[in-house]
Parts: sequence; structure tokens; C-alpha cells
Amino acid sequence: MSLESIMEENLKKHSRAAYCINSKIANDPELSGEEYHACATYVKECRDLGMKVEEHFNGQATAFKASIKRSIHPVMKIALLAEYDALPDIGHGCGHSANGAMSFLAAAAFHDMEDIPVDIDLIGTPDEELRGGKVVMCKQNIFKEYDLAMMVHVSPNETTPNSRFLALSDYRIKFHGQTAHAAAQPWQGRNALNGAMLALHAVDMLRQHVRPETRIGSYIVHGGTASNIVPDYSEVECCIRHTQRKYLDTVIAKVMNCFKGAAIATETTYEVEEWGYAFDDMLWNETATEAVRQVLRDMHIPFQEERDGGSSDIGNVSHQCPAVHIELAMGNTFYPGHSREIADMVKNKNIESTILQGAHIMVKTILRMASDEVVRNSMKKEFSEACQ
Repeated sequence: MSLESIMEENLKKHSRAAYCINSKIANDPELSGEEYHACATYVKECRDLGMKVEEHFNGQATAFKASIKRSIHPVMKIALLAEYDALPDIGHGCGHSANGAMSFLAAAAFHDMEDIPVDIDLIGTPDEELRGGKVVMCKQNIFKEYDLAMMVHVSPNETTPNSRFLALSDYRIKFHGQTAHAAAQPWQGRNALNGAMLALHAVDMLRQHVRPETRIGSYIVHGGTASNIVPDYSEVECCIRHTQRKYLDTVIAKVMNCFKGAAIATETTYEVEEWGYAFDDMLWNETATEAVRQVLRDMHIPFQEERDGGSSDIGNVSHQCPAVHIELAMGNTFYPGHSREIADMVKNKNIESTILQGAHIMVKTILRMASDEVVRNSMKKEFSEACQ
């Protein structure tokens, strides 16, 4: 019996547990940093298979690390990443319940094997949607000991072998003024909402003078309480993205000048709070991506080439080791990301075939790399050169 045939049997053997993980988490969505039930589910399933599990990994209450496989002479060390946080009011509209289930299934399949020269860990990475749990891990250099980090993320209708994520920084800016009666004594007031709105207009004007890859999104979180009161407090969220962190930092400085100038013009004061951690751009590794492409071709899975998209904390991981973030189609119909339609799709029984397919992609990619020294060396060399 071939190695791949054995792995396919292992995938089928553990598939029911993976499907149950997805169903349980999809129907019990927990917000970022609050995924206590989801984390406990993974810990129990891993321990039931005899894996050594570290809870509260790197100080995060809902993170874990399971030791899947240790070899006598490993040729590489791989981290399989599991996400499991949900979105407010929507549930798993990003499909994280299924994403993590795929990584678990691939991990379980490898746990039963003895003659593959690869060390593998399954790392539960919480809080992707809000603050960025992987960033916390990167601050402790967790991924520098790995040769590859990988995961599969569901998509409504398109498969890609990797993802080109944008660097991201998100801020809350709070303006403080002086309240007054808006009709009787408006001259006694200093309008915090005016400060916020003037800043947003300045940011809109700035768009003309930044590179086209830049994305700036903002909204007014708080703008006052009544039309006859000059608001003494207003709050804005501003999310800034670009394909490269270095250029993004220059844009951030320009945006902050917009808020500073608006505060001066409206005689208000302001304070800036970083909202979540800064996400880095995805450091591209063509060797690892091409290995996934070859697997997709072998499995006769049609795929699209990668293009710039959103942002994710796996971008930070990609600067500590080569990383791939595969997108896998669940069907043929487009739905917006972070939608109720996607939350419904991961609850549907049809998601089971996608979970099995996603785990199969990871398994085949790892087996390909484990057996090809040229690919491993090329991936490592490309990463080292990109980091210089």
C-alpha cells in the first residue's frame, strides 16, 4: 500500500471527528479572544488521539499547541494553523469553524504515521478577526522555529493556492471638545464632531496622493447625542492598508496629520488608540505556492491566480517562516466575505466534502515537500533572500 493511500485511509478514519468539530463550533460561534468552547473542543479531540497538548499557549487563554508528530531525523518542521473565532451578529461568516477542522483532520492523519521525516504541530490561533492572535505569537518569535506554516481557508466560489494579504493598521481617534447649547450659545462650544468630519474630509483628499494599492476605510463610531447639543465627544475608526508595510507606515503618518490638523482647526483635542495589532503584508514564497499549485493540478481542482485581497495576521507569520494561506471553494456561487450566507454554508452538511478536500491538499503538499529536497532548499533560500 502506497504512502498516499495510507494517508487517504487516515483522512477517512478521522473525518467524522473533524466534521463534528466544525458543526459544534459553527453552531456555537464565539467572538475573538472568547473562543473558550472551541479551544476546549480541539484540546479534547487532540488528547483523545494521544497528542501532547499545551493549553494557554504563549499566554493566550484560547490558544493551544498540539504536538502531532516527531521524527528521529526530521527534514522540516511544519505548523498547521487552526482558526476558530466568529463575527459579531453573523457567526462564522468567514468560515473559521471549517478552516480549523481541516487543519485538525490533516494533523490527525499525520499523527498515525511513523515513517515520514517531518515534525508537525497543530497550533490553535484565536482572535484573527479583531486583534490578531498570530501577531502575539510572532512577538514571541514562535514561528521562527518552523520551516513552513500553512492553513486552508474556505471561499464561497474560488480556489487560490495562496493569498496576497495587505499590511494593515487600525486606529480609533477620539476628539474632545466643549459642549454647549447649539441654538442659544453655540459660540461657547467646540464641536468634536466637526473635528472628526474635517479629518475624514482631509483623509478623502489624501487618497489622490497615495499609491493605488492603498486602502483607507473609516466610519464615525460616535458623533453626538442630540441635534441641539454641540457634541463634546466624537470617535472615528480608521483602517489603513497597503501591499507593503514600509510604505504603509508613510501613509499612516500622513493620515495622522489629517487628524492633527482637524483638531487645530476646530480647537478640539484628540487622542489616538491603536485598535488591534498591526498586520504585516504576506511575504510571498513562490516555491511553496507552486508546490500547492501542483497539488491542486494533481487533484484536478480548478484554481485562480492570486490577487491582492484583505488582511490577516498570517502575514506576520510569513515574515518568520514561509507560509501559505490556501483558499478553497465551497461551491460555485459568489457570496460576500463575512456574510450570513457563508455562516450558513459551514453549517450545511455539504461542507464535509470541502473539509476532507482541504485536509487532503495540506497532506499532499507536506508529503511532496518531505520527499523533495530541492523544493525544500529552494523554499528556504527564497525566504532568506526575501527577508534581507
